[in-house]
Amino acid sequence: MTSTPRRTPDGARRWRWIGLAAVGFVIVPLVYAAAVLTPTGQRLEDAALSGVRDTDLFGSDAALGVISVPVVLLLVVVIVAVGFARRRLGVGLGAGIVVLASAGTSTLVKDIAARPEIAGSTTPNSFPSGHATIALAALFAVLMVTPRRFRSAVILVGAAYVVLVANQTVVYGWHRVSDIVGACGVALFWLGIVRAFGTRVDRGERGDRDGARGPRRLVTAVMLVGIGVGVVVGAAAVLLTVSGGADDARGALLVAGRMVASTSVLVTLLAVWLADGLHHAAPTPRVPATGTTRVG
Repeated sequence: MTSTPRRTPDGARRWRWIGLAAVGFVIVPLVYAAAVLTPTGQRLEDAALSGVRDTDLFGSDAALGVISVPVVLLLVVVIVAVGFARRRLGVGLGAGIVVLASAGTSTLVKDIAARPEIAGSTTPNSFPSGHATIALAALFAVLMVTPRRFRSAVILVGAAYVVLVANQTVVYGWHRVSDIVGACGVALFWLGIVRAFGTRVDRGERGDRDGARGPRRLVTAVMLVGIGVGVVVGAAAVLLTVSGGADDARGALLVAGRMVASTSVLVTLLAVWLADGLHHAAPTPRVPATGTTRVG
């Protein structure tokens, strides 16, 4: 008797991604209402922006400069081509939709979600961040067309880049913290929709083997540590705003904002990582090329 490998029901998989899409859908209006439509939210975020100083800026804005319309279009073409080369054209097209739909939604929301001047601010509307949206969506799309056994390395490198983008937009004064959180919601929504209703990404065949557990557990640990550091440093910065002078308070608020931006990115990536099921799954058995048994 031939045993059938353990299968993850399609329904459970689909509902995981629907749940993440729902979270992303809810995050955007909630953050907009709290941070943009209230005087308190505007004052806090503008106070953090006022803490931006030339001495705080990174030496290069290359991470932000990479994100442009030609680069995004080229990335989509490459992603679709990789999907085609792996005989997963549907997955490649779905990954391209994640990037393009996220970028388009971010632009649309920025145009229709006005920023009322209710706190004396003269800084224009910037919700959500297009740079952060595209950086996250691009990482999600690359992960979709990457074989499962290589995703540990891809997500670690990609997470470092997205966190850098989120930090640069805040440190340069381009975006407020809520803009980054809103960007996470937009990208998460479209990834959830495509993963729930699009072509199934992982079919359990040879290209979808999970590989060793060690690197996968390392990814989970690194993200949890990063989130913990962000929470601790952010909380310390908030306490400093209460006890310090005006200048110290503005600088501390900026640090707190950077930590919130970084942590929101890491929490989003961790949620996707867990939904992908790579953090705990045993290595997927190799399916013989001539066999008919499939792994979920």
